[in-house]
Amino acid sequence: MIRYRKGCGGLFVLFRVYGTSWPHGILPGLLAMCESILFSYIADLDHTIADRNTFVGHPYAFQLFAYLLGFIMVFRTNFAYQRYWEAIGAVNNMAAKWLDGAIMGIAFDADGRWDRPLLDGATDEASCKNHPKFGDKGGPTHSEFYSDITHLCSLLHAVALMHLRDDANLDNIEFAYPTAEGSKPLSVSSKMRVYRMPTFDPNRLDFASQKLPVLGGLKPEERLVLETDALGSPLPTEARVAMVESWFMRRLIARQKFEQGEFSQTSPPILSRSFQVISDGNVWFSQASKVAMTPFPFPYANIISLYLWIFTFLAPLLINSIIMDIALRAVMVFVTVFAYHALNSIGDNLEDPFLPYDPNELPLPAMQHGVNMRLFAFGVVPKYSKES
Repeated sequence: MIRYRKGCGGLFVLFRVYGTSWPHGILPGLLAMCESILFSYIADLDHTIADRNTFVGHPYAFQLFAYLLGFIMVFRTNFAYQRYWEAIGAVNNMAAKWLDGAIMGIAFDADGRWDRPLLDGATDEASCKNHPKFGDKGGPTHSEFYSDITHLCSLLHAVALMHLRDDANLDNIEFAYPTAEGSKPLSVSSKMRVYRMPTFDPNRLDFASQKLPVLGGLKPEERLVLETDALGSPLPTEARVAMVESWFMRRLIARQKFEQGEFSQTSPPILSRSFQVISDGNVWFSQASKVAMTPFPFPYANIISLYLWIFTFLAPLLINSIIMDIALRAVMVFVTVFAYHALNSIGDNLEDPFLPYDPNELPLPAMQHGVNMRLFAFGVVPKYSKES
């Protein structure tokens, strides 16, 4: 996705070549221009084309074809933009729902006191006390539980994005925001203690790097079950999403049933909302997957391509029959064919919004980073003084 500067009568946009569609029209335009020039220098053929009594008496017949091609290309571009807009909406809703599930799990588990109206943050260890009903249930502290939930939510979002961009290589998951080259990675809660909010390098978010940062990275045990099934066959990327989603829900259930903390003291109807929003996130993932897995209809794209190349080779004949100057013929043929092919390439760029390595596609690494930052933010609460 390209963010661009507006103003100055559009000059900032005009002189930016990276990510534009018009270069795709240059080669067909030059090809048609060469055809026009060739016909111009074949005297007998040029004389026949220019004779309206024997060749083209009126351009209306060709105009019908040109109008038809223009209409179907505009419709195709409109459909492509709808796919693009639906994709970004579905991914944002997917992330929002899964983040809701994470913050609910974290907030339900946080301990609190009368002087802590916002409950404990991710760096507090107060939830080690015995459960009032079941006694000592063991398990990690709230800080460690926070690390587990943020890791699973970040991993769930990452494997979902990998499925959408048709990426099965788990090497494209990296440990999010390492502290220093060669140093031992910190856990999420440890990083929170050191930095409060983590630092990151914006250069890691450009299109040259398509790796997705995951809080806590991909653990060897997780990679083992995500990579292949019981028979050693590669696990489908969609199955990976379902598997990590189940881990997310299992971790919440385990906290409620078998561990210490405040999670089990939450009212069951309220507690059920955390599972509901995670399920809602899967619905939006299915919506995004629909766009990713269903290509633009082949018959439509095929007929546009056929008509476009017919237009490319017929346009020089019509323009040569109307314009007598060879140089002006060449210019008009190039501009006309160039415009049609450039317009068609817009639909090509927009209709597959998840494909990587294209500057106009959705910025999936940046979207993953945004999810990670929100997960970090869930653990930060202000420490109010008694005077305030």
